[in-house]
Amino acid sequence: MVRAIALSIALLIGIGVVIPLATQLAEAGQKVSKRYKKRQRGWKGVKKYSKRWWQLYRAQERRKKLRAQRRRQLRLRQLRLAGVKEQGKPVAATTISKPTAPEEKTTSMLPSGDAAPAGWKRSQANDAELRFSVDDGNGTASISVVGPAMGESVDSGRNTAVGGVPTTSLRREVINRMIRENGWVVNDYQKDIAGKSVYVVVAQSQGQGGRVNSRMFYFTEVNGRIYSVATNSNSGSADRIAEESEKVIFSLQGRSRPVQAAVRE
Repeated sequence: MVRAIALSIALLIGIGVVIPLATQLAEAGQKVSKRYKKRQRGWKGVKKYSKRWWQLYRAQERRKKLRAQRRRQLRLRQLRLAGVKEQGKPVAATTISKPTAPEEKTTSMLPSGDAAPAGWKRSQANDAELRFSVDDGNGTASISVVGPAMGESVDSGRNTAVGGVPTTSLRREVINRMIRENGWVVNDYQKDIAGKSVYVVVAQSQGQGGRVNSRMFYFTEVNGRIYSVATNSNSGSADRIAEESEKVIFSLQGRSRPVQAAVRE
C-alpha cells in the first residue's frame, strides 16, 4: 500500500515537470520559425537555383553594379570640381561667356569670345554647359568643360590621352550617356585640327518617328582644361554640322581665323 502511494506521488511530480518544459520548448520553436520567415521575406517560396531564384539574383547584382557606377561617377565629378577650384577659376567662368546685352540678342558667342557659326543660336546655358540650337532648330549643340587636364596629350599607342585623361575614360562617359538616351557608339578616333590632336567619338541615337540621329563628341585640351563639343543632328546634315563643330574647336584653341567667316558658303 505504501509503495503504491509513493509511486503515484512520483508519477504526479514527473508529469508536473514534463508538461511546462514541453510547453516552453514548443513556444521557443515558434519564435525561431517566425524569425526565420522574417529573414526570408522577398525570397519567400523561391527554390534556390530555380529560374525565379536566378532572376532575383541577377536583378540584385544589377542594382549593386548600378549603385557602384553611380558612386564612381559622383567621385569623378568631385575630383574634377576639386581640380578646377585648385586652379582658382570656377567652372562657370570657363564654360559660359558673358557678352553684353545687345550682342546676346543679335549674335551667339562662343566661350572664346568669337561669334558662333551661322545657324548656331544660343538656346540655354547653365553653370556647366553652353547650349545652341542648330540646323534651324532640328538639332542641338553644347560646349562644356569636362575637367582639368592632368598631363600631356598623347595620340599613339596604348597610352592615348587628351590632356592626360585616357580616351577610354572619355569614351566610357559617351557610352553611359548613350545608354541613358537610347543610343549607341559607332566609332572613335584621333583627328588633327589646326595642328592639335582632338579625340572624336561618333554615335547615333533613336529620334522621333524611328529616325536615326547623328551624334558627334569632340574632346580637346585648351589652356589646362578639357573641352567637349557635342552635337545632335539629322543624318542628312551631319557632315555640315561636323565641319561647323571643327570650326568651334578651332576657335576654342585661340586661332586667329574667325568662325563666322569660315562657315559661309
